[in-house]
Amino acid sequence: MAVGIKRLNCAVIAGVSICIGLAVQAALATDESMPKAPIYRPLEPNGLKKRVDGHVRGTDDAILTLTVLAPEDIGRTTKAQPCLYWFQSKSVSNQCELTITQNGVVQPLLDAKFEGMADGIQRLRLSDYQITLVEGVEYRWSVAMVVDAENRSSDVVASGAIMRVKPTEKLLARLKDAPASELPYIYADEGIWYDSLETLSQLVATRPQDVKLHQIRAVYFMQVGLHDAALHEMRFAGQTAGTPITGAEHSP
Repeated sequence: MAVGIKRLNCAVIAGVSICIGLAVQAALATDESMPKAPIYRPLEPNGLKKRVDGHVRGTDDAILTLTVLAPEDIGRTTKAQPCLYWFQSKSVSNQCELTITQNGVVQPLLDAKFEGMADGIQRLRLSDYQITLVEGVEYRWSVAMVVDAENRSSDVVASGAIMRVKPTEKLLARLKDAPASELPYIYADEGIWYDSLETLSQLVATRPQDVKLHQIRAVYFMQVGLHDAALHEMRFAGQTAGTPITGAEHSP
């Protein structure tokens, strides 16, 4: 029976994800004024899938989605202390943790704990924790919501991969004298996911009510299958399936 319920929950979650993706795609397809978004070109188009999303059914029978805002493969950054972003669909009062680990190393590079988190898009600056990534090393970072402190196997966990790389001469040349508004596009075109998202999110933070910036970030998320985060952005922009939605909450 337990296996059957688990399979049913997985089927429901998969169905919801598909519906979300179709809703966002419909909104994008019907809005000819949709601004141009950065085009992410992964350095390894056929790389192994690294991202894992977390889902749980809450006490109010609503599904909580926890997703790291990362590509499915290894996301790259040129920064020693990049920002990490994740999305959760509901506010929680549970203890949450963000952990960064390295293969073969027992001690986590970072194990940050939070008492509850708001819904929406969240951010953690590695500089706030004096954490530095080493070039060429693959790290796994994860966000966990503790459901039962006595049974950590029940945690809701989402994770992704990140690697710091040396910027190429081509990238440095393109970045030179480029305005802030062009940085997300340059980084995305060069396959540097985390720097593209960070510079785009910095623009959103400076102009949080700019509808077009939220639309751009929604399209960017859709490119790597981050449907829930994309729908959140479209809701905030009032453009979900072409129908304005009020009361959407957002954390830039």
